[in-house]
Amino acid sequence: MGIIIEKNGADAALVYIAITMIVLTFFSNLFRYLGQFFLAPIRAGVLNSIRKDIYHQLIKLPLSFYSHHKKGDIMNRIGSDVQEVEWSIISSTQTFCRDPFLIIAYLVALFKVSYELTLISLVLLPASGYLITLIGKSIQRNSSKAQQVLGKLSSLFDETIGGLRIIKGYNAIEHANKKFQQESNTHYQINKKIFRVNELGGPMIETLSIITMMIVLMIGGSILFKDAAFNGTLFVMFVLVFARIIPPAKQIVTVFYTIRKGLPSAKRIYEILDADEVIIEDANPISVQKIKNQIEFKNIYFDYVQTETDAECNVLKGINLTLHKGETIALVGASGSGKSTLVDLLPRFYDVEYGSILIDQIDIKKYKIDELRSLFGIVNQDVTLFHDTVFNNIAFGKTNITKEQVIEAAKVANAHDFIMEMDQQYDTVIGDRGLKLSGGQRQRLSIARAILADPQVLILDEATSALDNESEKIVQQAINTLLTGRTAIIVAHRLSTIKNVDRILFLDGGKITESGNHEQLMQLKGGYFNYYCRQEIDK
Repeated sequence: MGIIIEKNGADAALVYIAITMIVLTFFSNLFRYLGQFFLAPIRAGVLNSIRKDIYHQLIKLPLSFYSHHKKGDIMNRIGSDVQEVEWSIISSTQTFCRDPFLIIAYLVALFKVSYELTLISLVLLPASGYLITLIGKSIQRNSSKAQQVLGKLSSLFDETIGGLRIIKGYNAIEHANKKFQQESNTHYQINKKIFRVNELGGPMIETLSIITMMIVLMIGGSILFKDAAFNGTLFVMFVLVFARIIPPAKQIVTVFYTIRKGLPSAKRIYEILDADEVIIEDANPISVQKIKNQIEFKNIYFDYVQTETDAECNVLKGINLTLHKGETIALVGASGSGKSTLVDLLPRFYDVEYGSILIDQIDIKKYKIDELRSLFGIVNQDVTLFHDTVFNNIAFGKTNITKEQVIEAAKVANAHDFIMEMDQQYDTVIGDRGLKLSGGQRQRLSIARAILADPQVLILDEATSALDNESEKIVQQAINTLLTGRTAIIVAHRLSTIKNVDRILFLDGGKITESGNHEQLMQLKGGYFNYYCRQEIDK
């Protein structure tokens, strides 16, 4: 009977242990999952918030910011760098919320068992910390280089896709491939260093911990034999608790390296988020809905590189100009004379350094930026269209626009007929940057967009210079319709298109050197006369 009870007792113990292990394992995994479950919105939310903040900042930053950064590198920051921050920093949150408390609890237990052995075991801690810091700095340094090279690779991808015609046309496939391979190999070498150094932390901590444990065993064994108060049970407990410290310590070191790897990406992200918004709105901006009388440029000096004095400005030098409401003027001059820069100052794409621009006697810096920009409709030589439908490209930026309004704008721009010939007409997707359309068709869509916006001032920046003669005639008809009764500034390359404007300004070296209508300037026989004659000879 005693044997049966003993057997039943052993069986009961085994069942109890098995059930206990199952229950503990279940709750351990349950709480681990719950930790990840409740952490998921934080991880995804931070990632989402960073991307939205970067995008919002990118569309707010002035154009001068983009003259110093490659598009591919910026794309890499909003993509790869943000993902790296998520992988390396945000994913480490759980470790920092758990493992430091485990180590503190274990250390308290070790001090309770034997503070002498605990102090001895912590002697190696400074050495470990020093080695960890050295490795962490190496990882951060190499990670920063890796992200910079990755930005170059992204730029090369962007340039290659945009320049495929040139690459193929000049038989430069091998040249382009070799250039990319060199950058890719550089990225490979740096990443190889990062991976090798990154994997050094865990083994190093584990080795140092085992060395420390062996030293503790020897010293503890010596104490055990000499000190009767320190029994074997306490010694075994000390060793077991010390062994439990190793996994969280190892995990914290790994996370430390991971974070150091992600810090360069975070720095590159905050270079965008913390970039100065050079175009700053006045603290108490004035509302502006229309131009009543005139636009005036008063002694304008400007350079894309910030200068200390107006004498150092190389782009615009002492521009004085008054544009009356309803007047059409043309800016003429050689490339680099400052024509496009002058019109870019009006919607505050850039801010003047010296002088001022006034609308109805009020400096444009005092107006609300969005209302100021809504005064101007811009049609550029390089048409910007989006991978979207014809309708959405014409109605871009506008809400509550009806299809009838879009069709009317397209008709005025001589675009309705070719749109109706498309498979899905106004619902046709025109491809990336409108590549499914010809140059003339893209330009007419751009004009239709300007017509729908109904701006106070129309800015035509060499809108027909890239078109063939037939396309130019069609587009010019649309422009003439658009100009009727409207204030306009035309940056002209082909002088035949501006003979009938109210006034022509000839720019040379950033200065207005001649002003008048076509006949007056031809009689002067100056810069405009020579420029016009050269074009006639080239025909």
